[in-house]
This record gives sequence, C-alpha cells and structure tokens, in this order.
Amino acid sequence: MGFTYVQKLSIGTGAALGLLALVGLISYASITQMIGGERAVAATNANISRLDRVVARTVDAENGVRGFVTTGDPRYIEPLTTAQSDVEFALDSLHTATEDNPEQRRNLDKLGPMISKRFREIRTLIVMRQRIGFDTAAKLLSNEKAIRERDGAGPLANGMRDQELRVLGERTRGMTERGRSALNFILGGSLLALFLALIALQPLRPSVERRLTQRLSQVMMPSLPELQLTLNEEARHAGDRLVRLQQVIAALNGRNVSAEDVAQVLLARGAPPLVASLGFVARNIDGNRVVVRALGDIITHLTTGSTVPANLADPMAEAERTHEPVVIESRSERLSRYPALGRFSDTGTSDGAFAVAPLVADGAAYGVIVLAFAANRVFSDDERAYLATLGRIGGQVLARNSE
Repeated sequence: MGFTYVQKLSIGTGAALGLLALVGLISYASITQMIGGERAVAATNANISRLDRVVARTVDAENGVRGFVTTGDPRYIEPLTTAQSDVEFALDSLHTATEDNPEQRRNLDKLGPMISKRFREIRTLIVMRQRIGFDTAAKLLSNEKAIRERDGAGPLANGMRDQELRVLGERTRGMTERGRSALNFILGGSLLALFLALIALQPLRPSVERRLTQRLSQVMMPSLPELQLTLNEEARHAGDRLVRLQQVIAALNGRNVSAEDVAQVLLARGAPPLVASLGFVARNIDGNRVVVRALGDIITHLTTGSTVPANLADPMAEAERTHEPVVIESRSERLSRYPALGRFSDTGTSDGAFAVAPLVADGAAYGVIVLAFAANRVFSDDERAYLATLGRIGGQVLARNSE
C-alpha cells in the first residue's frame, strides 16, 4: 500500500510525537520506581539504625549497671530508664517495619524476649546491689551474659543488621540498573524523536517546500488547466496579477476581436490568479443572458451558448447596475443575499464563494464575468480591484468593437 506525501508527513510527525509521549511515560514510570526505591532504601536504613540503637542502648545499660555495682554511685543507673525506653521504641518500630519480611519477623520475635530478659537481669543486679551489697551483686554480675556475648542478643541483632544490609545492596543495585536502562531509553528515544522532528520540519526549507508543493498540487488539484495557476505563478500572486493584466491587454489589442475572443482571454489569461473552479462570461442578447464562453467545472446549464438560469440573474443585474463587482465569500452569505441562488450545480463542486464583475465602459455594461469557487474564501482588496480592472478592460474592448 502506497502513502501520499501528506500521509508520509503525518506519519513522521505522528511517530515523533508518539515517541516523545512514550519517552514521557517511561520517564514517569522510571521516576515513580526510583521514588519507590528511595523509600525502600530509606526504610532499610531506618531498620539498620534501629537495630544499632537496640544494641548500643542495651550496652549503655550494661555499662551503667556495671559501674553502679562496682562503685555504688547511683549516677550510673540514672540513664537506665531512658535506655530501656529507646530500646522498646526501636523494637516496636521494627515490628511495624518488618511486617512484609517473614524471616526478619521471626528473628525479631526471638530478639525481643532476649532484650527484655536482659533488662530484667540488669534491674535485678541493681536491687541486689542496693539491698544485699557488693559481693553478691558482683558475683551475679560475673555470671550474667552480656548482650555482645556469643549466646547473647547482640549476635542475633547483628545478623538481622547484615540481612538488612544485603537487602539495601540489592535495592541499590536494582535502582541503579533501572535508572541506567531508563536513561538509555530516554536518550535513544529523544534522539530518534529529534531525528523524526527534523524530517517533519524539512518542508520549512524553500527547496523542499517547492518540491512538496509541486507534488501535492499534482495529486490534489483538480484538472482545470484553463483556470488554474502554475506553481510558479502561485508563488508570486501580486506580481502575477500585473503580468496577467498586461497579457490580457496585449491579447485584446486589435480591431477584429469578437465577444467570444474577449471571453476566452478574460477566462484563460485573466482569471487564473484567483484560482476559481468555474468561470464563464455572459452577455445580454435579445433580452436573455447567454453564456459566451465557459471554462473549468462542467455544468450543463452553464455551457457555451446556454441561457443563464433565472436564479443567477440577481447578482448579475446588481453588478451591471452598480458597475462594481459583486463578491460573495461564503455559502451562508450567498443564501442571505440571494436566497434563490442555492447552488450553481447539482454536484456542488463550485458552490462555495463566487464573484461577478461587470464588463463596463463609458457608464454602460456589456456583460459580466462570473467566477465560482469550490469552497468559501476571502477576497482581499487587491483581488477585488483586480476583478474590477478585468471587467473594465473587457468592457472597453466590447464597447470599441460595437461601434
């Protein structure tokens, strides 16, 4: 299946925009994953910090009770309550944070009772030192297992810490790999989108624009050579109108020019700058408006020699009466000003805007030139003046040859 040039341009532009949208979605997903990964890493770091706090604050309590048993100074046991509160808070936080990790939860279920037992032993030592004395408390102290001993809670807490570190490493590596993959995709997609965008912008170059316009015109413009401009002529509208007027004057500069010749020159040489789809010249002959010449869209009741239908009479009569062009720029304006003039043709190919320019000379009208267009269009002041000039040139020639 072949594609037209417009379709190819649309495909390139759509591909560039679609790729940019995909890059945006991938970027959004990657950033979302990175945010989730950062939260997971932060949670893992928090768990490591809590385990360190459990061990460190328990060690502080052990050091405090050891100093109290040795010296009897109560200042050593003043931080005990705070240390126990810190440890309990850290254990409670670990319980919440390890709900989705069964192995760590099992380890925590072992660690909690061990820490609670150790603090009960510490408080027992304090009571014995206060009530019985140094010797009994010191003997009991020597038999206690500190948290950092091989069978104490310290090794278990350190094992949990090591596991959290492994999880931290895996999550960090995963974030790095996802970030690298997303970065490569975003970079590659952006470069490809830039390449497609540069291709889509090629028509901005004058040389490419000319070639593309020529090809599009060959495909899309209807085959109406008498009324259509060449591409070079389209590129120089204002200058072309002046050249066309000179051509019309030169072609009509003769004594033996018939009304048919005038109509042919006005349509074939004068009308193309306005790019109409239908054009005809009509004159009053024995009280009837008769088509002298018609070019472009083929409409049965507007061919050469046919009588102009009554519904077209009003705009022609107005142009001949005012000696000024009648310009209708849209279908809605036509229906508003001339309700009887619904359509020029059954096919509707020339039922957009239209203009009627009178062929006038010395205050008299010798006919009209009518141009119809397939769609609505706006007529500039220069185009309206061009229409009026064409009408005056054609009227002067007709007036001269009727003398």
